Amino acid sequence: MEDTDPAQSDAVRAAKQRRIELKQAMSEVEVAAAAPAPDANWRNTLLDSLEELKSALEQHADEVESTGGLLDEIVDVAPRLHPRVVQQRDEHAVLIDQTLAAMAAARATPDAADVRAEVMAALIAIARHRQHGSDLVFDAYTIDIGGS
Repeated sequence: MEDTDPAQSDAVRAAKQRRIELKQAMSEVEVAAAAPAPDANWRNTLLDSLEELKSALEQHADEVESTGGLLDEIVDVAPRLHPRVVQQRDEHAVLIDQTLAAMAAARATPDAADVRAEVMAALIAIARHRQHGSDLVFDAYTIDIGGS
């Protein structure tokens, strides 16, 4: 008998893992941005954490957008959610661009407060995307994807 529990689908498991990795990368960026800016390594540490965040975002997008990935599965099980799936897909490029903008600010902007504002804007956008993704999965499967 085939396992029909959506919480156990390969797509949901893979998305949950990427979600955990994305949250960890976000936390590292937040810690790096909050560190004392006069520290000589502040920008390098922040840039390193932003690079990890960008990588986590790209892996997340690749995973959930892949053929047979979570977003395809959601459309299959709940076609009514197609517009929200499209929105989630569209947000990925925007979030990566915001992360790249934060990296550019960290490289070129002398004022740490301005850099932090750019970084926080990216983190807030990613947090909202994660919230919308959780709601989308819940609405499709009536399960909480977890991954804090």
